Amino acid sequence: MKALDGRKSRTLPTHLKDLRKSAHLPAYCNDCVYRSKEDGGNGICTVYEKDSLCVIKTRINKAVTKYSTRNPDQLIPLLQEEFESVYEQLKFHQAIENMANEYNPEVTKRINAVTNLAKVINDMKGVKRTVEMTETMSPAKRDELMRVLSVTEERHD
Repeated sequence: MKALDGRKSRTLPTHLKDLRKSAHLPAYCNDCVYRSKEDGGNGICTVYEKDSLCVIKTRINKAVTKYSTRNPDQLIPLLQEEFESVYEQLKFHQAIENMANEYNPEVTKRINAVTNLAKVINDMKGVKRTVEMTETMSPAKRDELMRVLSVTEERHD
């Protein structure tokens, strides 16, 4: 579809499967343009629930499925607790790796878990969080981890 000035115009998704491809879905249903018409949206979304989390976003859907709740007030503390637990496991496995002086695949597994949890929490809280590793390690490993995990915090309120 072309606009009057020759540029391509953006067409709105017509089905739920098209919404999954949308890159800019908010974490909360109340903020979404696809929410029900009664709440000020265009009514496309069939999984809309007022005051709940969007289950169209894959990362959030996994967390909602795991904890069986779309209520952000219940889900965020559970995810933060899981984040702390996985982070402690990461530190433990990293210490073992340093003592053994050999590669431990558990470290990579825990880094991925921490990163994924941080992304979900960031989506829900509107806060960008990263983690800093302060334990002693080789400069190459430290540089690699610092590329994956860095410490900053920005509020997007």
